[in-house]
Amino acid sequence: MLAFALSACDRSASTNTEESAEEILQEVVWDWDAFPQSSEMVLSSLSMDIQPKDSFEIRSEAAGIITLEVDQKVSQIAEGVAIARMNVDTLKEQAERLTIQEEKQILEDLKAEKLDLPEQRKLAKEELDEARRKVRMIELILKNPAMEEYAQELFGGDIGKLNERALQDAKDELGLAESKMAWADEFGEKIRKGQLRIQEMDLSKTKRQFEESKERSVYTTPFAGELRLELNYVDGQQEYTVTSRETIATLNNFDEIHAHLMVGSSKWVSVPPQQLYVMLADRNKTVMNFSDDRIEKDSRTRREERKYVFSIPLESNKDLKRLVGTQLNGDLIYRLPTRCYIVSKYDLSLYALGKTDSTDWNSIVGQLWPDVTVIAEGRKYLALARSGSHSAQ
Repeated sequence: MLAFALSACDRSASTNTEESAEEILQEVVWDWDAFPQSSEMVLSSLSMDIQPKDSFEIRSEAAGIITLEVDQKVSQIAEGVAIARMNVDTLKEQAERLTIQEEKQILEDLKAEKLDLPEQRKLAKEELDEARRKVRMIELILKNPAMEEYAQELFGGDIGKLNERALQDAKDELGLAESKMAWADEFGEKIRKGQLRIQEMDLSKTKRQFEESKERSVYTTPFAGELRLELNYVDGQQEYTVTSRETIATLNNFDEIHAHLMVGSSKWVSVPPQQLYVMLADRNKTVMNFSDDRIEKDSRTRREERKYVFSIPLESNKDLKRLVGTQLNGDLIYRLPTRCYIVSKYDLSLYALGKTDSTDWNSIVGQLWPDVTVIAEGRKYLALARSGSHSAQ
């Protein structure tokens, strides 16, 4: 009986809930005049990175002693100004290596030209003369059998048994000697020139690397801006010991202040970015207009991400300089192409309950009002444009 009573209570409560929902649905009345109209809509409220127009870290190319050319911790500086010079020990080593390499190349070239090639040609010439003499002697002996008894004395060894095979072997040796002579005259020179060319290219590469190292040892500003020394600066001290890739100074261009915003919704991409702006949640409610659309790799995940950049001249709000390097909340606002009704998604979903099973806002609006268009979608609101008049429902 207790179970029956509880079941009856549940059915009664369920019936009351369904009746209550039906009453709510019956009370929902759609009145376009109840919704505000605007030419702008907040797409989202989110956090943004506040950055200068340009920023650059000047790092040391190697470990060593650096000499500063500036005498203030923070200073305004023009483009192309030398701020420091690196006294890198390796530069002296590179210069010494370069000198030795140049001298070595000259000596090797002289040795090849004056000693190696002449010696190779001399040996080849001697082998050729000997091979020719041998062929002539064998031919002479074969034509004059009376001289055969002198063959052993003249040649010695098995060559004393002269025959056509011995003559062919001597001719083969002659062909080989002629090839060596040709190599000494022609191919040896080609090889020498090839080796010389390789040495020249290696030397040119070494010179280029040395010049690049010398250029990198002088640190100049890539653009005008505010230079801040990152070394443990001591007033009046010019020389500092640094490690490889240590940050010497940071250069910032504060002519403009930028807000970097990661594009968090694919639906934003369909919105012309030139019609977007942000309103920061600072005390001045600073408005920043769209400046740039970038694709950048995340430093941690290495994934490409889209980023919108908004900007404002520093003169418009100098207080923003203090906020550089921080994150600040703000609203991403869309300047609508036409004046629209700003409708709460909650109100629309409540009104559409039972009238459509769709979960897509474009489809829902299209089924309820065929002549109404979804112009933009925010996190909580829709911007709806009507092409005709509607009576209250």
